[in-house]
Amino acid sequence: MELIQIKEVTKEYNKAKILQNVNLQIAEGDLFGIIGQSGSGKTTLLNLIAGFIEPDEGEITYISKIDGQPKNLHNNFHKIKKHLGFNAQHTSFYPKLTVKENLLHFGQLYGLKKDTLIENAKNLLQITGLFEHRNKLASQLSGGMQKRLDISCSLIHKPKILFLDEPTSDLDPIMQKEIISLIQDVNKQGLTVVISSHNLESLERICNKVAIIHQGEVRSMGEIEEIRKPFLKKEININIKTGKDKERIIQLARKLAVTKIVDKDDHLVLFTQDPELVLSQLLKVVQQENLYLHDIDLRKPSLNEIFTKITQQK
Repeated sequence: MELIQIKEVTKEYNKAKILQNVNLQIAEGDLFGIIGQSGSGKTTLLNLIAGFIEPDEGEITYISKIDGQPKNLHNNFHKIKKHLGFNAQHTSFYPKLTVKENLLHFGQLYGLKKDTLIENAKNLLQITGLFEHRNKLASQLSGGMQKRLDISCSLIHKPKILFLDEPTSDLDPIMQKEIISLIQDVNKQGLTVVISSHNLESLERICNKVAIIHQGEVRSMGEIEEIRKPFLKKEININIKTGKDKERIIQLARKLAVTKIVDKDDHLVLFTQDPELVLSQLLKVVQQENLYLHDIDLRKPSLNEIFTKITQQK
């Protein structure tokens, strides 16, 4: 079910168009990534969808789960905002409050009843791994734990949609993985997540849909495999590390729908227009003859490669 509809949205600052005729659909349960170069308009788009700024043209509507009717975000923001959680790139918690005190403070700002607030805080401390640190000052936490606290403050009122702006920036690779895992966990619990990030490798791994913004326009949007299709070559490379059974595997591969085989000593490269069929048949005969393969890699363009090609276009 669609949760958010963005129709023909345009936004200007000082007569310069930051976004132009943007159309997007975000469904309930999506983990939706927004990517773009600095200055492309992706943060502006995130702020528009979260209701912080209004479009100059176009409309952003939210679909009610109760009656299925679209409601204009900015005309009904006082009703919709309680269902939204926003986590900015820079921390918003209070460093001189403890972890628990921060959660209680933000919960009170949302007007939660005391019993509900305590229960929500208790659950979040468990989910985010902050329970052991609940009585520490926020300033005493590591960078990764501070980010967990920041996200927790955005979740204290149990929103239906969570907006994240560059949630892994300034974190080391280990901490990035921890935050990405946390985002996946909250999404699996039914929360719709919209995330703006430069970390394309992580977005490719966790998002079911992405939108690529370039020069204020949506250049591509949808499931990653759909976005990838226009960039697939007519022939796809299958790289195989074969070991001692290489010659026999070459003989078997010649009987498959392979247009060319290149022997690169440490591995073989098979060229084919039907990679799924070739992989299936090859694995079947390899198993039948009890041969050994070290590794198989089906080479498709990565999200980073697709993004680079799109942003190089005029």
